[in-house]
Amino acid sequence: MSRQEMFFNPVMEEVNGVNKMVMPYVKDAERTADPYQFDLDQNGVPLFTDKNIAFVNGMVENDSNYNQTDKDEVREIFKGMFVGNAHERMACIGRAVYEIDNENSTHLTAVGRHKVDDIMKKLDLKPMTVEKMSDDGEGEKTITGGVLFTSQIIAGIEGLRERLSVGDDQLVTDISKASKTYLNEAHVADINKINFSFATKFCHWTCQYLKLGDKYCIYDKVVASVLPYFVDNYASGELASWKCCRMKRTKGAKGGQELVSTIENYKKDDDGYTKYRNLYDAVLEGINKWRSENNQNGEIGYREVDRLIWYYFKGASGKRIKQALASIDY
Repeated sequence: MSRQEMFFNPVMEEVNGVNKMVMPYVKDAERTADPYQFDLDQNGVPLFTDKNIAFVNGMVENDSNYNQTDKDEVREIFKGMFVGNAHERMACIGRAVYEIDNENSTHLTAVGRHKVDDIMKKLDLKPMTVEKMSDDGEGEKTITGGVLFTSQIIAGIEGLRERLSVGDDQLVTDISKASKTYLNEAHVADINKINFSFATKFCHWTCQYLKLGDKYCIYDKVVASVLPYFVDNYASGELASWKCCRMKRTKGAKGGQELVSTIENYKKDDDGYTKYRNLYDAVLEGINKWRSENNQNGEIGYREVDRLIWYYFKGASGKRIKQALASIDY
């Protein structure tokens, strides 16, 4: 399946007429038998095995850094974006936008080089107040700047739920440029800020909370930085890793170079999300083909792939990303 041989190679035995994996695995029995260590490929990168996915899910779901909100309460907020009167829907949209921005640190409030207070005065617009989540204590939150502008644009999108349910690529572009659209149309500031990461996360999590399906892959800087490795190892057909990375001079060593991802540049393009999703889909198809060939339990989707890549590569000062990209035969 892959351009490179993967190490994962389970021992199989027949149990009640069905072939099942048994311990130990041929190439790395000790690691594979340990539920607290990743199954790795030939380059030391985690494979998309059931064990690895369950391990990461358990770590994230039980880590207080990523589990600070009441999911049932958040789900009701997202549902509220589509029910009630205009005021009630707008309040829920504002809360939903705020929660996603706050939890994912997408820095939506800032509007380029302009001061938020000055922009609000020019617009003669007051900040919106919404109720706090119950686990934040009683009181209200103030929504202003880019969070408010984005909320206003989202509230005006026709057929929002329908577009989410079919995974409309253009919706990501529209939401990513919400602050820019709002301020430029009001003729109070000329900004060019694009909130691409927020837009993908808003679409993804809205679909998750409304049970519309796994319709959107998230754009995250960590995942985008290392995705060429997975393109190289899992994607087939016309896609190739060299189309989404380049050589870059390194500091210090004379003549030194290293491979870096160019996927971040997609954010600037009107069809940027379509190009990003095409890469992701090719990787996902290859991963599921590999899983089928290696007796894993069914197919996985965007969420599982994103979480495993993000969790493994988010630390270590980028060292793991550099090591993975260095293994590509560029």
